[in-house]
Amino acid sequence: MSAFEELGVMPELIKGIEEMDWLLPTPVQAEAVPLILGGGDVMVAAETGSGKTGAFAVPILQVVHETVTARQQEGSNSDGPSSGPVDCRLSMDDRDVVFNVSENGLSCSAMTKGWAGGRATAGATSGRVYFEATLHNDGLCRAGWASRAAAFEIGRDKRSFGFGSTGKKSHGGAFSDYGRAFGKGDTVGCLLDMTSSQISYTVNGAPMGVAFELPAQMCGQPLYPAVALKGAQASVCFGEADLCYGPPNGFLGIADAPNSHLTSAAMEEQASTAGGVRTPSAIILEPSRDLAQQTHDAVTSLKRHLTSPALQSVLLVGGTQPKEAIRQLAGGADIVTGTPGRIMDFVESGKLVLGSVKFFVLDEADRLLDTGNQETIMKLYSRFPKAGSGVARLQVLMFSATLHSDEVKDIASRICQGATLVDLKGREAVPDTVDHVLVEVDPKADRSWLQTSPEVLTDNIHAFDRTGPAVDTPENWSEALKRLKPRVLQRLIDAYKMEQCLVFCRTNFDCDNLEKFLNGLGGGGGRWAGRRESGKENPYSCCVLAGARSTDQRREALQAFKQGEVRFLICTDVAARGLDISGLPYVINLTLPDRAEDYIHRVGRVGRAEKLGLAISLVSTVKEKVWYCSKKGYRPWERPTKKDVKGQDQGGHTIWYDEPQLLEEVEARLRQKVAAVNPDLSLPQEIANRVSAAPGSAAAYGQHKQGDTASKEVLEHMEALKPAVAELARLETLAQNFYLKRYAKRKIMSV
Repeated sequence: MSAFEELGVMPELIKGIEEMDWLLPTPVQAEAVPLILGGGDVMVAAETGSGKTGAFAVPILQVVHETVTARQQEGSNSDGPSSGPVDCRLSMDDRDVVFNVSENGLSCSAMTKGWAGGRATAGATSGRVYFEATLHNDGLCRAGWASRAAAFEIGRDKRSFGFGSTGKKSHGGAFSDYGRAFGKGDTVGCLLDMTSSQISYTVNGAPMGVAFELPAQMCGQPLYPAVALKGAQASVCFGEADLCYGPPNGFLGIADAPNSHLTSAAMEEQASTAGGVRTPSAIILEPSRDLAQQTHDAVTSLKRHLTSPALQSVLLVGGTQPKEAIRQLAGGADIVTGTPGRIMDFVESGKLVLGSVKFFVLDEADRLLDTGNQETIMKLYSRFPKAGSGVARLQVLMFSATLHSDEVKDIASRICQGATLVDLKGREAVPDTVDHVLVEVDPKADRSWLQTSPEVLTDNIHAFDRTGPAVDTPENWSEALKRLKPRVLQRLIDAYKMEQCLVFCRTNFDCDNLEKFLNGLGGGGGRWAGRRESGKENPYSCCVLAGARSTDQRREALQAFKQGEVRFLICTDVAARGLDISGLPYVINLTLPDRAEDYIHRVGRVGRAEKLGLAISLVSTVKEKVWYCSKKGYRPWERPTKKDVKGQDQGGHTIWYDEPQLLEEVEARLRQKVAAVNPDLSLPQEIANRVSAAPGSAAAYGQHKQGDTASKEVLEHMEALKPAVAELARLETLAQNFYLKRYAKRKIMSV
């Protein structure tokens, strides 16, 4: 039995794992996979490069495949959608967690400060149907009709229609006066006329008139009774026997309508599965397009051997044409990976239905929250079915290098239920396969910034300042620093004979300027993509992976770097999270990041899978003036004005960077001092002795650790495999001896 089988992974999926050369589960996979397969929410904190993607992708694929297979078998064993009576009550599944439903499904409450809601188990597809909602306290109530794709707070999106106790009707977030206000003891009747495509209401039996005309795209779609409450208690009636005021002429209580006029969530799923169109069982959120693409690719590779049925995966990210994604979703999807904004766009447009979602994954959770996605995450969460137990309930999975920030703890308390925490490394963890060194950059001592060829372009922040060899001002030394750092980078490249390195810059504009400088060193003037020079032919070949580049350009750049077509990938922090580049030997911080936590994510690109890596930081001895523009879409560096280059406290868009102070924060985070390289840029003696590497020699970076430097997990795996390896060696010797004896015997007989 393989190690992955021992975790409960199915054999078909193991074939996909083996194709990805995952010979043994990593510690995070060994911990997380069984937990996820067992059901329940899981929060995982583990260092970058530890195999987090596989830790959630493998069990999700297995559970989703089992679920889809079971649905198809149920469909094939029946003659179609159930012909039995359609039960109508408030659903225990299709609701907000804090929307409480009684056992009989006819009473509900939400004693919360915010809105919470739920839908009924049956929806109308045709005819004229009616239900009632009665408010029992002084809270707020909104009642009406909604599709299964709608938010639980009805009236807030274009998939639902509500009438509230304040005397307002609402659809698509637009509120307008309608009817009259109602309160404690009042009963609201909700009428849906599918023949005339109209929705109307009554209050205590008195008609309030037509409230909504159904939009063309909603006509014919099933609509379910829906209620939303805010600090309120209410009861509902769906059948004539219990109705307070009875249905108006021509209408039936929805529970009394013929089955031909009704549907249910189970019937919708059964019908769609039988027709080959499935809605997603898993939604995976990533903080960037690049990470979403990488995770989608991993899911696609892993699911290759899952057949009968084959699973469908869809990628939804910005910067791409949505037509192909729309076509894929229309054909059915099981797992959707994407960025929060783009996924929300598809949900609100009705192209992405969330009624079947069983898994909600926040990958790089801290980064998702850092980039301001809290509201979008909670909106998505509000639309998932969350009730039930075991495999029937929504599982929330949160993965990141750290889960200890206040933002992560807050959202976990809101969307997780009794989550199991897997904290393999914790807040202070740093990969022990990474060596950290710094290069002091002092423009006062190193005057090579005065060189003019090849030209170093800067960020125009000192366009109005006097600079030059005889000027002694903070602004001059800041400009000198900007010209000096690329030249120091060139010396490092030459000293270590680098063939592959990730170079981090602070801004997109800095990336563009460094790309031009390295292209100038290599004898070219245009972008790499136009020349297609091999990394072996040009010692400074480079490309850029940054937010300002298009999705296609970023994919092309990352692929070229991974395949060795270019040596240097220049990037912003967009590449600091989760990108998997096998055997990467070097990371260089041209500028230290704003936060020590981001330093950890940057250097985590090396030292992955037990391979050694070197992180080199260029640290200035003088302060540097940098752009800090919070005005969205504004690019003052392109054509700066005198107001632009002022500090933020003066209405401008700049701050002063103090790298020695940032270095102290990094060292506190690492819990160690970062040693400086020697004057000739060689490694400090302690590090050089450990890795047997120095400028001009064949460095060990990018290769596996040697000897007693192997990790505890690797040593344990090696020890466990020793008997099997010894037995294989014995059998190989027997086989070779047997062959040689037979061969020798045939030779003798032939003579």
